[in-house]
Amino acid sequence: MIRLLLFTLLLTCTLGAVEFETTFENSNFTLSTPIDGNGERTLVNYNRFRLIESIQEGDWFVTAIGDVENYLGEKYLNSASYQAFSAVRSDTPFSTQTSAHDYGEGEVYVQLHRLYGGYADAKHRISLGLQKVSMGVGRIWNPTDLFNPRNPLALEPDEVYGAFSLIYTYSPSDLSQISAVAAQRADESFKYAGRLKGYLDVADVALDMIWADDVAMLGYEIEGELFETGVALRSEGGWFEDKLLDEKFFQAMLGADYSFYNSLILVGEWLHSSKTFEDQLALGLPSGAQNNLVGSKDYLGSTLGYEFDALLYGTMAGIISADDGSFYLSPTLSYSLADDMTLALGAMLYGGEKGSEFGDLGQTYYLNFKLTF
Repeated sequence: MIRLLLFTLLLTCTLGAVEFETTFENSNFTLSTPIDGNGERTLVNYNRFRLIESIQEGDWFVTAIGDVENYLGEKYLNSASYQAFSAVRSDTPFSTQTSAHDYGEGEVYVQLHRLYGGYADAKHRISLGLQKVSMGVGRIWNPTDLFNPRNPLALEPDEVYGAFSLIYTYSPSDLSQISAVAAQRADESFKYAGRLKGYLDVADVALDMIWADDVAMLGYEIEGELFETGVALRSEGGWFEDKLLDEKFFQAMLGADYSFYNSLILVGEWLHSSKTFEDQLALGLPSGAQNNLVGSKDYLGSTLGYEFDALLYGTMAGIISADDGSFYLSPTLSYSLADDMTLALGAMLYGGEKGSEFGDLGQTYYLNFKLTF
């Protein structure tokens, strides 16, 4: 299948009126982070050099994104937390990253982040390859996304693996869509999804279905404005069957956001689950809905963004477990050095009683320099 995509790329390049767009991106993080919860801290440098290539010819398109990722910090590389992190792989029938090259105090590898192509016009869009399957309306949590869900506790929550998938969307009108997804997985089985979306009087409403050998979901999405107040309301959730754990449960998110006149943006969300999975998480049992396994029935989350001036922007993200009161906070202050350069100072802070969900996690501080050219 990869060969087919490369062939499509080469074929597109031979056509006339082809539009190329090449972007280079370099993100560099220097972090002070704990090692394995024993109180010891270390410095680690993480650098990601990204190449983004977009090709357009009429209604045909190809997108390729590749990364060179480097970690520098021997203590961090030898920690159990990094070993667990590096063992995670994309759920695809082929490896999306090379083996890591160890050069003493660091290691480097190459990763294929996205590679897909397809066709799009006013009513039809079809794409094939390593891509993101977008589902849900949440800003912090996306319980209906069983393909590539974001992790709100991650350093970069939106940096998610792609799914090797075929996606077709038909738009009978500007306000309605019918979508179908088939994604091949690491064990060469398939995960399927269907989505029906339309506008009903005051809100966008969607019905989602996902089924595979290990999981099934019947879900919904609702998004609209509260009368004419400027407050955007949204909700998503579903009824899940985790076939590997032999568990059925309901999980949903309810959220709102509002943009004030002084550039202040406030987002709030509530995540509720009918069941908790402390024992399954502690034992590391295999699951068909791994990212939906929660330790608390209720979580409250919020993000606050404020533009101090044209160059300085601050955000504060937070999550609290309603069951045990433990919490997570992530303040970030970003300064624009130029149109294509940003410097950010941030932290990932955890608090709570010993033994609580977030209480035993250490604090991480970081400096991020991002350059786009």
